[in-house]
Formats: sequence, structure tokens, C-alpha cells
Amino acid sequence: MAESLILWLAEGSDGPNERHRYVARIVFDVILRCDYRWAANEEEWLKSSHRKIQYGGAAPTDKSQVIWIPAAGLLKESGSSIPTWIWSDATNEATPGGTRLPFGVRIESQGDEIIFSDWWSWVFWMTTRLEEYAFGDDERDSFGRINGRETLAFREKWLDRPEVEFRVIEWAKSCDFSYDLTDYCVVPTVDVDSAYAYRHRSLTMTLAATTHDIVKGRWHRIVERINVLRGAEPDAYDTYDWLEQLHQKMGLRAIYFFLLANRGKYDRGLSWRSSGLQAQIRSLQDKADVGIHPGFSAHESLSSDEMKAEIARLTQITGVPVIRSRQHYLLQQPGSSWKRLEQLGLKEDHSLGYADVIGFRAGMSRAFPAYDVINEKTLNLVLHPVAAMDATLMRYLRVTPEEAVDQVSRLADATRELGGVLRLLWHNESVSDIGEWRGWKEAYEVILKRVC
Repeated sequence: MAESLILWLAEGSDGPNERHRYVARIVFDVILRCDYRWAANEEEWLKSSHRKIQYGGAAPTDKSQVIWIPAAGLLKESGSSIPTWIWSDATNEATPGGTRLPFGVRIESQGDEIIFSDWWSWVFWMTTRLEEYAFGDDERDSFGRINGRETLAFREKWLDRPEVEFRVIEWAKSCDFSYDLTDYCVVPTVDVDSAYAYRHRSLTMTLAATTHDIVKGRWHRIVERINVLRGAEPDAYDTYDWLEQLHQKMGLRAIYFFLLANRGKYDRGLSWRSSGLQAQIRSLQDKADVGIHPGFSAHESLSSDEMKAEIARLTQITGVPVIRSRQHYLLQQPGSSWKRLEQLGLKEDHSLGYADVIGFRAGMSRAFPAYDVINEKTLNLVLHPVAAMDATLMRYLRVTPEEAVDQVSRLADATRELGGVLRLLWHNESVSDIGEWRGWKEAYEVILKRVC
């Protein structure tokens, strides 16, 4: 059973600010699941019989009675500014986990200088993605997305496991207090950009696509389209029954995110008015959860009207309020994107991952609250991190299906050790077993069997 803790901010007289409270929430509510409270003052803190934690101020003389975390200054800042920082020492005494972290604090100890880690500042920096606020075009791809390879987490190999969770748990172990980790679990998610390859498309779209195939000389697609439309063979993208049979066999409940945007250059799904698409969405409601997949155009728009309309469409189809989203192409800007989603009434976003690399973008596998750095506010929106996406493995990392199994399995092993959540992002067409996705259907099944 987790023990009760009492926290004291040993610098300033105003008590903990929103940043301090946010980090405490990540550490003690989300990861360790400990009871804790902030002391109103030092006197209350000293009189308490609970385990004592001191953030900032001078190091206590008796460390057996007080758990001390030095302060480097980031949590007293505001906005996207980041003070100059140094690395901590790579020892267990100085840094949870025994390898260096940013935001070191120089401390004299028995004539020697030790650079301790203000790992609370690092947790804030990681989970808010504060690093990314300063990224310009050089760190982004052609869609404006952050390249994971440009981050410190990639260079330090923190993406390979939920690094924030690992460091927090290592700290709790070193302090020898009890905590209550969740059980490891797997959450499969499926993005539906194109619900069907040929079926349920308008006559105009079918004729246009056929004409395009004739011009390109893609005769096999013309034959395939004819066979599918006359019922002689199944639509390759109609993989929902197979997916649900597999998920139910593994005891998993999936989440499907449907693209219901107006058709555009990067939003090329079926019309949301398609009766076939609407029937498919409704049929999945009893077996899985459903969310909105806001389009590229909606993300790029300065107005929220497009995204609001897409959410309303899904509500109209399902008959229930929409609470979760995943952005098309994983498009997002930390802070501003999350604030927009909150304002639109969404409660969850499942977009926290990189397109070019797999791993844990914020050092987290567990769901955790979003934070708006510009307005210094914890948002009423919960972020659900993505560990690996099929398109990342196949198109960016260019691995074989067999290699993908091994890479996802390594992420699963790292997550399992921490009692975390492994969220996978697949597409209905990536298990079609045709074209560039040949072999990936079997890979998905093998992955689920191995990671569950």
C-alpha cells in the first residue's frame, strides 16, 4: 500500500505554483499513485508525521528524515523560456537512474562538488514538450511536424522506454517508500483514413479513380475495382471483422479514429455522408471505442470551425458525445493544439508520438494531463501517448515486418517492467496484405501475441 507524503516548497513564501503542482501530479498521481499534499508552511511540514519531501532550498542536514530535490529554477519560470542548464552527474547519488539528466544543481558535499539533478524540472520539460516550443523549420518536416530525431530524447536514447516513468520509479526505490504501480496493459488503436478501397464511394469518385488508373496504366486496379464492386472479391481495406476477431481473441478493446473531413489534398477519405461508412462506424461501437480523426485542413485552419464540424458529424453518426481524438498525420503543436481540443470539449487526445521514429515522445506511456506553458495552466485534456505506428516502421524506418515485430517487442518489454501502457497505432489498410503492406497483417498478429 502506498504511504502518505507531505511536500514543502522551500523557496519563496507564496507556496507551490501551477508548475510545481503539475509535476507533483505527474509523479504522485499518475505514476506512483501515492497520497500526498502540500504543506502550507515549514512549520506544518515539520510537525507532520508523514514522509517528508522538500523541493528546493538548502540540502537538509539529516537526509534520513527528509527526501530532498534541488531546484534549478525552471519551475519558477513562466512561458516557453528555458534557463541555461548543466548536466547532472551520472551517479545514483546525484540522479535517479544513474545516468545524467538536464537541470543539474552544483552542491558542495564534504569538500567535493556534486551536480545533483533537479529531475522535477526535467519531468516538466519532458511532459509539456517545452523543448519543442523553440523548434523552427530546421527541426520540422514538410508538414510542420517535429522530427523526433532532432530532440534531446532521441540523442540520449530516452525514447526507447518511458524514461520519465523509469526515473520516477527509480527515485521512489532509492527513497525506500511504498508506491502502487498500475498493471501493464496493451491498447490497440486503428486510424481509418480510407475506410474502403473501392466500396461505398460515389459514382463520380469511382469514375474519376478509374480514369486515373487508365491514364497510369494500372489495369490490375481496374480489374480489382470491378471485382469488388460486383461482389466477386472483398474490399482490401475492409479489415474490421478480422481486426476485431483478433482483438477479442487477445482480450483487447481497440479504439478506432475515423476521418470525417471534407475532401482535400491530404484528406482523401470517403465522404462522411456515405451510408456504408456510417454503418461501419455504428457497427464498431458495441465492440470498440470510437474517436474523431480531425483532418489536415482542420489542423491548419486558424478557426476551429472545421474541427468542430467534424466532431459534430461523428456525434450525429454515433448518437453519443465525442470525447477522444487523434490528429491526422499526428499533426499537433504542444500547448496550442491541446488548448483547442479542450475548448472543443474533447477529453482525450491520442496523438502524442513522432512520425519519423518510434518510442515515447514525452517519456510517458501512461495517460497524463496536458499543460499549456504559455498560459501556465493544466488543461482538462488527457494525453494518451503512442509508442509505435505502422507507417513509421514501414515508411520512415524502412524495416521489414519481421524487424517491426522485434522493435515493438522491445518497447513492450520496457513498458511492462514499469507497469505502463503500450499503445499501438495501426491503420485498417496496413493489414490488407496487399502492395506495400504485404506481410504486415501477419506481423500485427505476431506483435499482439508477443506483447500481450
